[in-house]
Parts: sequence; C-alpha cells; structure tokens
Amino acid sequence: MLETTRIEFKREYNDKVNKVLLSFLNTEGGTLFIGIADDGAVCGVDDADAVMLRTMNSLRDSVTPDPSGYVSIAPIQRDGKTVIEVAVERGAMIPYCFKAYGLVPQGVYVRVGSESVSASREHIRQLIRENDSEKFIEALSLEQNLSFGYAAKIFDDNNVPFGEAQRQSLGLVRADGRYSNLALLLSDQCPYSIKAAIFQGVTKENFKDRKEFAGSVFKQINEVLAYLNVYNKVASTFEGAYRVDHPDYPEIVLREAVINAVIHRDYFIEGATLVSMFDDRLEIMSLGGILPGVTKEIMLAGVSVPRNEKLAAVFHRLKLIEAYGTGIPRIFEAYAKHGAKPDIPITNSAFLISLPNLGIASEIDETKAKSKISKSERRILSKFEGRSFTKQNAADLLEMSASGAYKLLARMAERGLLDSKRNGREMHYVCAH
Repeated sequence: MLETTRIEFKREYNDKVNKVLLSFLNTEGGTLFIGIADDGAVCGVDDADAVMLRTMNSLRDSVTPDPSGYVSIAPIQRDGKTVIEVAVERGAMIPYCFKAYGLVPQGVYVRVGSESVSASREHIRQLIRENDSEKFIEALSLEQNLSFGYAAKIFDDNNVPFGEAQRQSLGLVRADGRYSNLALLLSDQCPYSIKAAIFQGVTKENFKDRKEFAGSVFKQINEVLAYLNVYNKVASTFEGAYRVDHPDYPEIVLREAVINAVIHRDYFIEGATLVSMFDDRLEIMSLGGILPGVTKEIMLAGVSVPRNEKLAAVFHRLKLIEAYGTGIPRIFEAYAKHGAKPDIPITNSAFLISLPNLGIASEIDETKAKSKISKSERRILSKFEGRSFTKQNAADLLEMSASGAYKLLARMAERGLLDSKRNGREMHYVCAH
C-alpha cells in the first residue's frame, strides 16, 4: 500500500496529523494510518486508546465547524502490530479551517496528489462557491472576524432588535455558526465600496472632486447621499406665501437609486459601485447586469426579482425600502411632471441608471418654450419691450378682441415670456428677461 490522494501514513502522532485530516475533509475524503512509516513499514503504536483520544480531541478543538460526524477512528492489526485507522469523509460544510487562522491560506488545507497543502485565497473562494450553489449572500464569508458597530446603531435607531437570535433569523449567521456574506456586507469590515466623482461639464475629462466610501453598506449609503447633497443645487420659487425648493435631483430619487445599486449589485464581481455627477446628469452604475428574463418594462411595473433577497429583506425590515420592486417606479414617478426622463441602458455586465439634472432640464424646457414664439407673440414682445402694457394695448396692436388678447397674454405668462401684475382692477404685463 502506497500514499495516494486518499491515503497517508504517519509513523506516530504529530502536529501534521490535523493538516492531513483537514485536507481530507475539504477534498474527497481519505484515510490516515498512524503507526505506519512513509515507506509503508508497519511500526505500530504503544497506547492505541491514548493516540485515538488525542487525535479526535485535537481535531475537534482546532477545526471549525465541528468535523466529528465525518471522522471515524479505530485500532486495526497490521503485521501483528496495532495501527490507528482514521477514516475521513468529505465534509458537508466546506471549507473547514483551523480556528486559530480562519478562512485564509494558513487555515485551510486541501489534498493535492499525496500532499496536504494550504489552499490559495482563490481556491478558498471556489470551495465556498461550490458548496453554496452560487448564492453569494448566503455563502460563507471569507472574513470571519467581523464587527457590527454601525449596523447595530442603524437597527437601534429604527427600534429593531439586533441580538444573536435576530442575526441568525436574518441570515447573518449560518447553520454552522459562521458568518455569511450578508453579515460581511453589513459589517464594519465590508470590502466593497462606492466611488463617487463630481465632473466639470458633461464628460469625464475634468474632475471637480472625488471620494471613496467604505465600511458597512449602511454607512456607505448615508455618506454617499450626504456627499451628493453638497453638490445638489436647489432653486427656490414662491407659491403664494410659501417658498418651494426645487433641487436638481429630488431627495427620493437619490435615495432610491443609491439603495437600489447597493441591494441589487452582483457581489461575486469584485469592484466598486460608481456614482458620477455631471452638469446635466447623475449616473449610478452597479456591477452585474439585470437577471435573465427581467426587462425594463418589468422593472417599471414594480415586479421584484432581487439578486440578493436576504439583503433586500434586511432593508425592508428596517423600512429603508417600502416594498420589493418599488425603487425604479418611484424614481420614474418623481420625474413624471418633467419633460426629462431617467434612462436605463440594458447591459450584460452592469446596471446603469442615468438621472437627468432637473435644473438643467427646466432651463432647456424654458428655452425651447421661448423659442417657439408665434408671429403675434413676437409682435407683442417687440412693441412693448421695456415697458408695461395692458390687454387692451395688445388687442389694439393685433386688431383683435380684448378677450382674445387676454387669453394670448395669459398663455405667454404661463410660458415665462411675460411677467404679470395686477394694478387695481386691471392686469399689467411686462416682457420677461
């Protein structure tokens, strides 16, 4: 009998035994014989019970999750000597690792030929993917040393419990007691980020400012929104006695667009979510295209097909989203009263939403309205430039009835061509600048 991928010999118990057993757990299983030398010579062990006890206790104490159910140990006779046979099945909660190191190359071993070797970080990621059926949000987090300072504050602010029981029910803690990728995203150690940039003009040629936001996804969202609001210009008008603010981008639009990008991006793809503000638009791009079968029409109808359902459930529990699938419809509803509309170019590798600057759009609409001036309107603007006039003055100029002149002047005032002011019982008009 020779050492193979699934067979290994150890003359006696030593520190390498656990690495061998761990590599069997993470690969295809195997059998370790203690009491046989590397060349196959049978040496035997002196105290079989003590060796078996030490082997099982050491493995159980040093490896997580508990591998006991996949390991059996028994004394056997070879050449008249007692040998310890340790049979290991492939574990169901791969990857197993040494508690002292965690899911890093020093902590995860796999079988390669007749050797037990440390797994690369990419190999560890692949083991996680294979064992979790490509569901990133439920998969085992590569990082297990997590803290939840910012997330705990968000839960507390919303009067939602965030104890151990809640973390398990929400899916932060898996059945094996280890943290999932959902926990990773909510944690202070979240490795994904949002990069925001403010550009001068309508291209990416000239930067005005840029910043990267890291930490818990809750922290990223709050800080990105605060950053964008610094550059979100607000114009004001008065409607009667009340001042009405008109931001370039409505608050609900920014909030829904940023949250949507965080919830629905593909976290299997490494890279940052990108937020780009230009003079005329705001673009938000998250990695991962829309899921198969989803169309723009389906999104606008409010049909929800979440990529990261448990992450969306957390946001819904905290009332950070009203209901699944409402984000995109709410964004389009906010633009319903305006001529400019958001754009969602469909791509395979990324989700991009382009939000028009309503301040710029309003200026363009006003310019277009003023450019479509009829012959009668042009005569009025030319005749009365720089001075006040009445509907009768306009009627006399255009040789039309006073009521017809009033209707024409009212339309011109609505389009911003004229300013109007009542003087006693009569309305006076002046050309707008």
